[in-house]
Amino acid sequence: MYIGYWVLEKADIPEGLEFIVDPTDKKKHHYLLAATKKMTVSELRSKLEWVADRMSVIRDAQDTL
Repeated sequence: MYIGYWVLEKADIPEGLEFIVDPTDKKKHHYLLAATKKMTVSELRSKLEWVADRMSVIRDAQDTL
């Protein structure tokens, strides 16, 4: 079974985006990146690309512990 976690290099995210708890997750372990203000599609795309460029995947943390 594959278990991986997405992490951001830095805690800051662009203005107008925010991580919110997934409303369908009863345990409140999953978060969604949501737009919190009105913006054009091109602005949203640019901000999402910025976030994606700073994300990494932790595949198996046990190897590093």
